[in-house]
Amino acid sequence: MATVQAFSLPGLKMGFWSKDHDPPHFHVKRTGEWEIKVHFLEQAGQMIEVLWGTAPAAKVQKEITSLAEKHRAELLAEWEAVHPASEE
Repeated sequence: MATVQAFSLPGLKMGFWSKDHDPPHFHVKRTGEWEIKVHFLEQAGQMIEVLWGTAPAAKVQKEITSLAEKHRAELLAEWEAVHPASEE
């Protein structure tokens, strides 16, 4: 998994799977507790998809979505670097 470079949050693992699919997103994990997908091109209220575990606390979700909105262009560039157009 390619680590998200645009921003980080203590205690969370964030990254892009190289063989993942559209729409652009990254994964966030708190080991042993939960994993979410963050669809960073969506509006804040529609970004989070819980993959397993209990949804992160509202404060954590807000922090993740706020940073994702702020760094949207950088995240898209990272997504495109991990998923080159030639692989589509």
